[in-house]
Amino acid sequence: MMLQIDLWSEAFAEKLKEAFGTRLKFLGYQGSYGRGEAAPQSDIDIVTVLDHVDTDDLNRYRLLVREMPHGELACGFLCGTRELYHWPKFDLYGLLLDTKPVWGNLLDWIPALTAGSLREALQIGVSNLYHAACHTYLYHENPKTALSALGKQAFFCLRFCSLLKDGVYRAAKKDLFPCLDSREKALLSLSLEPERTAGFSDKETADAYTLLLQWCGDILSKEEESSRGE
Repeated sequence: MMLQIDLWSEAFAEKLKEAFGTRLKFLGYQGSYGRGEAAPQSDIDIVTVLDHVDTDDLNRYRLLVREMPHGELACGFLCGTRELYHWPKFDLYGLLLDTKPVWGNLLDWIPALTAGSLREALQIGVSNLYHAACHTYLYHENPKTALSALGKQAFFCLRFCSLLKDGVYRAAKKDLFPCLDSREKALLSLSLEPERTAGFSDKETADAYTLLLQWCGDILSKEEESSRGE
């Protein structure tokens, strides 16, 4: 049966408020539940901010998660307010855009983010994707089996590209897909059609990796030129 994320997260927030009181500063969720793409066995990706975090807090938090129904599916991000405020801004950009608030306001605990932070987030995401594609093609026993995961990385980058293009953040694949050009749609399809990529021939696999590498190179070059022009 499908988990009702709103009810689950609100119940978890009550547990955290009882355990931590005013030390709880924020609770939200993200991932496939945040995008409306969850399946029954999807991770429950929780974002929690306390005033500070030590190992006693981690132990207490772990017990509270385990008491929740489907707690074995829980994962996510937990930190203190000081650490969050000084977190790399490129990483905060995705955290802010992807997180659905349940308790508190994430904006109260992070610094101002700029277009430069977004461009840096895109550059780092694309460079990581480029490296992952090269490494996987070289060293993975069966590179086609990794295409779905690489396509998911591309999806995260494509969302930033779309935001830079027209100022609209499209969190879900179904909203993003119609706004992409043909090459971008081919990239996103790698994550949308895992059964198809699993049956790729050697040539189709090589073509998919060529697409990944060329797109990453084009984005990195374009963003570098944009940075120089600012």
